[in-house]
Amino acid sequence: MDTQLTQTRRTLSAFDAACMIVGIIIGAGIYKTTPLVAAASTSSVWVMTVWVLGGVLALVGALCYAELAMTVTDAGGEYAYLCKAYGNGTGSFFAWIEFWIIRPGSTGPMAMLFGEYAQILAPLSKDPETGMLIYAVILTLVLLGLNLGGLRTGKITQNALTTFKVLALLALVAGSLAVFWFSPEAMAPVVTGSAEALSGRDLSMDGFLLAMVLVMFTYGGWNDLSYVAAEIKEPAKNIPRALLLGVLTVTVIYVLVNLAMLLALGQDGVAGSDTPATDLLKKTMGSSAEKMMALLICITAMGAVNGMMFTSARIYHALGQQVRAFQWLGHWNERFNVPARSLGLQTMVILAMVIGFGTRPDGFELMVLFVAPFMWTFLVMIGSTLFVFRKKNMVNTSTYKTPLFPLLPILFVLSSGFMAYRSADYFRFQAEQQNLLENPFFVGLVVATSLIVGSGCVVARFSRSLR
Repeated sequence: MDTQLTQTRRTLSAFDAACMIVGIIIGAGIYKTTPLVAAASTSSVWVMTVWVLGGVLALVGALCYAELAMTVTDAGGEYAYLCKAYGNGTGSFFAWIEFWIIRPGSTGPMAMLFGEYAQILAPLSKDPETGMLIYAVILTLVLLGLNLGGLRTGKITQNALTTFKVLALLALVAGSLAVFWFSPEAMAPVVTGSAEALSGRDLSMDGFLLAMVLVMFTYGGWNDLSYVAAEIKEPAKNIPRALLLGVLTVTVIYVLVNLAMLLALGQDGVAGSDTPATDLLKKTMGSSAEKMMALLICITAMGAVNGMMFTSARIYHALGQQVRAFQWLGHWNERFNVPARSLGLQTMVILAMVIGFGTRPDGFELMVLFVAPFMWTFLVMIGSTLFVFRKKNMVNTSTYKTPLFPLLPILFVLSSGFMAYRSADYFRFQAEQQNLLENPFFVGLVVATSLIVGSGCVVARFSRSLR
């Protein structure tokens, strides 16, 4: 039975929404980017500073998004914001790119990460890549089944995974800090001296900017709350509460995890490690660290995949409600209270991307390279809608308004613009550095991406006259 957007039921609490945010944000980033951030920083103090600053910028974005969610209450989140501010064409183009590039390119790497570490825990094949692919596909299909089982099932799954993830990370930090408290000799020696002299590193703006790009990438995902904002109970109270609780929780965890790693390994040790979290556990908890860390990373990746699958289907359901050509996606399953068709179709694209990229050793990195410029460019556009809505007097400032307007929205737009530029520049750098233009797979990927963008322009053109 088809329903209108205004008939989606508000059943999510602030805790449910906060679990969604935390579960999506804490993915591979904290394990993959920590060494790179340490290597790009001039001292341990700078390492901690950029992680705190990244949390502050994420919080700025969250404060801005709370106003957007209070202003545009239609389902679809960012899609709805762009439609209201710039027209149906812009919103449809966003949904098209989100469907083919951003969402599968963000979810796929997490599924592959799960497969990589599940293969370590319980190998399914003598070939690690084959085992990783099998696990990634199984995880995606299992989570699809859980989410098709109803909103309640998907919500409970997300809450359980996020709660376990947070408690496990806090236990890791608490256990490590306890070891250092009772056995100070277990700590890495503190390196003194000027920042310029530390480990031969030079204090440079390029190093700081690279560290900030990596940190802000690791904080990405809090904006996904916008896709389920229409399903949150008492939105005026619970949306700001969920955003603040989610972002602050992640910031505290990231800062504490980095503190524990620096105490155990030192900045040079973190920078030189491929698996700093595992090395931390080895030093504080013994030889079983690798299996323990593999399990924690599997749970982390599961939470991220489930959260992104849960939220993304809401975009295409909203698109189907607004654009006649995609009406089939606008169906809402009232029995289970989920957009089942959108969820199923998006999962097919995720699986195709996992299988296509998973057969290549550089598949994870290629997906991240392609997704980042699109994601941050759209965040610039979405941040700018705040000014459009204020100009049109659409904002009900009696319920919620962004503090320090227009300073915080300007900061959000500028930081997102910086990320868009740096991610595009990094894409160009990697293409040149690795001679990717001589790689047939990469060239095919560029052609496919161009076709998706071109067809998205056609979709946008024919969506403008609708509504």
